[in-house]
Amino acid sequence: MTLTADRNNAEGTPGGPEDRRWWNRRAFDRRENTDSALMIGALSIVCFWTPGFGVALGILALGAALWADRSPILSGPPASRTDAALAYGAGALGIILGIGFLTMVLW
Repeated sequence: MTLTADRNNAEGTPGGPEDRRWWNRRAFDRRENTDSALMIGALSIVCFWTPGFGVALGILALGAALWADRSPILSGPPASRTDAALAYGAGALGIILGIGFLTMVLW
């Protein structure tokens, strides 16, 4: 499932309560939020060389992964432990790489 998937009603016509278009889109369940945390963590790994941006994205990814695991507001079953571990790991790796790169540059 992608984060921009349409969910039309049973007749295939838009307009039902399940209709989620790209302009009215937010993550509603735990699996979607875990996927978002993983994407932010991957972006933090890629952006580790930008001063502080990779670290900030890593912290945001860890916060999003924690929220996806523990928030009582979100619906649905929790994401698989593998997906959650990947989200936590990507965020932590982005923080570690960002701090390591900043240390190497500033030292």
